[in-house]
Amino acid sequence: MNILGQLSTKLFTARTLVGAGLLTPTRPDRLLKVGLTLQRWGPTIAAGAVANAQSYPGETAVIDELGTLTWKDVHLRSNALANALADAGVLEGDGIAILCRNHRGFIDATLACAKLGAQALYLNTAFAGPQITDVVHREKPVAMIYDHEFEALCADAAKGRRRFVAWHEAEDKPKDPLLEDLVAAGDDSDPLPPESPGRIIILTSGTTGAPKGRRRWTPSRRCCRRSRSRRASRRTSPPRCSTRGGWPTSRWASA
Repeated sequence: MNILGQLSTKLFTARTLVGAGLLTPTRPDRLLKVGLTLQRWGPTIAAGAVANAQSYPGETAVIDELGTLTWKDVHLRSNALANALADAGVLEGDGIAILCRNHRGFIDATLACAKLGAQALYLNTAFAGPQITDVVHREKPVAMIYDHEFEALCADAAKGRRRFVAWHEAEDKPKDPLLEDLVAAGDDSDPLPPESPGRIIILTSGTTGAPKGRRRWTPSRRCCRRSRSRRASRRTSPPRCSTRGGWPTSRWASA
């Protein structure tokens, strides 16, 4: 790519992150770190998480029933999970089915997929067992990350795949490894960025047949020339997500 093409790509990435509220007015040294992060990770959600951890390490990122996580916590947890999944045999380009409600485990899994370059296949928590089995058999993920309450529904779909439990109640006794144990034991150093960004697969509603996976387009480092992102007001802190009560609400932290 020529110099003008590279510049166009970088401007597209910066404008997209500004529009999403992830790139805000900040100190020059922090801005340099963000630029290096974008150069390394490309226009991905992994880059957004890493950049926020660099610029706002102590800011609240997630609030759920277990408490709060800062952006630094989110970054290190997803690093540890990505490395632990790699050690378990999940490779770049592999699919990981995610059947989780709204809590830190969902965010950990999503960011770990992005850092691995794995494909995140989001399963609907309202699916019946046969629907889960049909989708998983068709999309062929190598692993499943699920909440313990869905264990029975996942039984058929999870056969022959690596399985991990993202959330369970205190009285539950999950048989599969816990995501929290992987995070606690994993290496929280930065994994090597994948050659190709991990994709997100969202399922169709299935109103005219079985739900089908649709890969969400992810801009590459080379093809980003134009942006239709909406303008967003400038903010001095990154967004945070509250999942208390079971429903996520994105809130902007006050300055």
